[in-house]
Amino acid sequence: MLLAIDTSTRIMSLALHTGDVLKAECTLTIGKSHSEYLAPMIQQMMTQSNVDVSELKAMAVAIGPGSYTGLRIGVSLAKGMAAVHDLPLVGISTLDTIALGQNFYNTRYTLVVVVPAGRGRLISGEYRGKKGRWVAKDEPVLQTWDELLETVEDQIYLTGEITADGLEAVSIAQKAGKGITLIPPAQRLQRAGFLAEEAWRQIHDETEDHDFSASKVMPVYLKSPG
Repeated sequence: MLLAIDTSTRIMSLALHTGDVLKAECTLTIGKSHSEYLAPMIQQMMTQSNVDVSELKAMAVAIGPGSYTGLRIGVSLAKGMAAVHDLPLVGISTLDTIALGQNFYNTRYTLVVVVPAGRGRLISGEYRGKKGRWVAKDEPVLQTWDELLETVEDQIYLTGEITADGLEAVSIAQKAGKGITLIPPAQRLQRAGFLAEEAWRQIHDETEDHDFSASKVMPVYLKSPG
């Protein structure tokens, strides 16, 4: 059994996965209340799923980029649990997790994944379809909606945690002729089930030598240039 934790944005998501079955998943908008709800929600999910902590064989955690406070809380708790129970801990990019949850449409188009970064900014990452997966094209970028939308020259798919201001900006850009296809809300949702499945894949990937020590997992923060 693997426990996956994502507190990297205003949305908090938890999952229990056996590797074959997604046994439980809980996802909700929590705002800035991660410290208040994270531990109790983990306990409630495990209790209701009749899973004891002794059954956990591994853990996964979203390492960002995203909210500084949310990341610190989630990564700290995951590292603590993994260390205490001597479990491998897999740290996975928040943007990668969201990308993994997207279906394939026209793979010639770029998939752009976004999460809010506060003060009217967002963090975005571009992905391309490759061998049945969305793969990151470059490092994430911290920018404004105007800066992101100005760069759209061809067709893109847009997904992730999009604020009300973001949706308004996208609507205006679409009306101006920008080739933006907005992924439906349910599919944009940031889900720990995909985080768990990617963690299982990495743990059982015998083609690479991984170190899943809890001490190796660190959150990723993006700062403005300069």
